[in-house]
Amino acid sequence: MFAVVNHLHFNKPVDEIRESIMNEGVPILAGLPGFRDFYLVKSAEDRAIVILLWEDGPSAVSGSKVFGPTWFNDNIIPYLASEQQRSVGPVIVASEPK
Repeated sequence: MFAVVNHLHFNKPVDEIRESIMNEGVPILAGLPGFRDFYLVKSAEDRAIVILLWEDGPSAVSGSKVFGPTWFNDNIIPYLASEQQRSVGPVIVASEPK
């Protein structure tokens, strides 16, 4: 499994963007090969952490090439107050719910 973690600082409240992400962005991601899961964490009124899980690194790279220049560019980038901070890497420990 491979993780992409984005720290986002918005110029508007995260709650105003949440519905669009849930109803439009996540379904697009869910249709991409290798996509596993998506989490949006509200860390402040205008800040969020996005966690994307993929089967592997190549799937994450491929997904970002499809999602980044299209939906993300049109629906997230215009509302960023500062540059996003991104970290990527393989998941080396995970727990599964019982």
